[in-house]
Amino acid sequence: MHRDLASPNLLLRGDEVAAIIDFQPPRPRFVSWEIARIACDPRMVMLDDEWRVRLPDLRASYQAENPSIGLDDLCSTVAIGFACAVSSSYPLAEPIRNPAGVDPTLQAYARARHDAALRMLAELDANPG
Repeated sequence: MHRDLASPNLLLRGDEVAAIIDFQPPRPRFVSWEIARIACDPRMVMLDDEWRVRLPDLRASYQAENPSIGLDDLCSTVAIGFACAVSSSYPLAEPIRNPAGVDPTLQAYARARHDAALRMLAELDANPG
């Protein structure tokens, strides 16, 4: 069981997953956080504008499988995705912790995370509440 299956926790060998790291005991999270981890991942947001188009379908599918989910949980997905993107110190603290570990891949992820946060903020500004 992996609580935080995100791309920084995947070690790749070529195009294949070589290992999954950062194991911790599973624990429940807010529904909006779970959906945001899928829909608002920086690489998804930066890929194209499809993340906004597909988000309502993802929310509807999630609710169909979990009918007790409240509307507030579903509607706050982008706000939670934005909050997660700007509140985590990873990968921005890595140059302080391990300067030698900063490589082009980490730099690209940091840039994508920053740019994705700006896109989510623009989405929140365009569609408040």
